[in-house]
Amino acid sequence: MVFGEPICLSSGYRTYEEQAALRRTKGAVAAPAGLSNHGWGLAVDLCSDAYAGARGRWLAKNAGAFGWENPAWARKGGSGFYEPWHWEYVPGRDAIEVAQR
Repeated sequence: MVFGEPICLSSGYRTYEEQAALRRTKGAVAAPAGLSNHGWGLAVDLCSDAYAGARGRWLAKNAGAFGWENPAWARKGGSGFYEPWHWEYVPGRDAIEVAQR
């Protein structure tokens, strides 16, 4: 642990029902139930102190070595809502995308 404690997560796996409830309360900011990578166990949302400052710089530099990324759509100027807290496990996400073709 670089900072002496685990990376803080505000959200991880979500059931179909949890994602549907989130969609009802957050609207288009949340993916529809059944389409979220949280439901596959392949996405996490980080606490704000985990993606800001020194921790955020470390994460941006090193997360890829562990298979994680803040996807392009979630970055500033991306195709989706700006979500610097949303990180996805790339090998799993890519495997799902290949299987769905």
